Amino acid sequence: MKTKNLFVHIMLVVFTLISTSVWAGNEESLNSNYKISPDLNFNPASGFQKSWEIAYGESKTPVHVFLKETKKGQEYLVRTKYFEVKYINGSQGFGVRLIGGTESTVSESLNTAVLNEVQLKSQKCISAEAIGSEKVLEMIASYLPDLINEQYNSILN
Repeated sequence: MKTKNLFVHIMLVVFTLISTSVWAGNEESLNSNYKISPDLNFNPASGFQKSWEIAYGESKTPVHVFLKETKKGQEYLVRTKYFEVKYINGSQGFGVRLIGGTESTVSESLNTAVLNEVQLKSQKCISAEAIGSEKVLEMIASYLPDLINEQYNSILN
């Protein structure tokens, strides 16, 4: 009888440890919890060739990504109403840049407040070589949340 009780107790402890381990490991970071889908409202006459939406978590306001082919490679303009950047993918590699001039639709002061300057510098060269077109959107979706200052993380949720 004592061995049966000991066995039951050991099984309960093992089950509890496994459950706790699985529960702790299930916490997904914002970077891995996203969905990329084609932008159904895209208008190709806007100067861009393609457009996608990236939704993080259960977000009702996705991030819009627009592709523009240039002589130097592809420019992926990433835009919300709170910030905008572009990821360049070409012979010089893959990395992020700020948007300026006539391309910009978000005020510079808002863009500066939302974006993390250290991460902008860090992501200037994510890869020294161009990234395959099938992986670019996943790379953008993974790296983009790191660009947002902590107090503005709710923009993506």
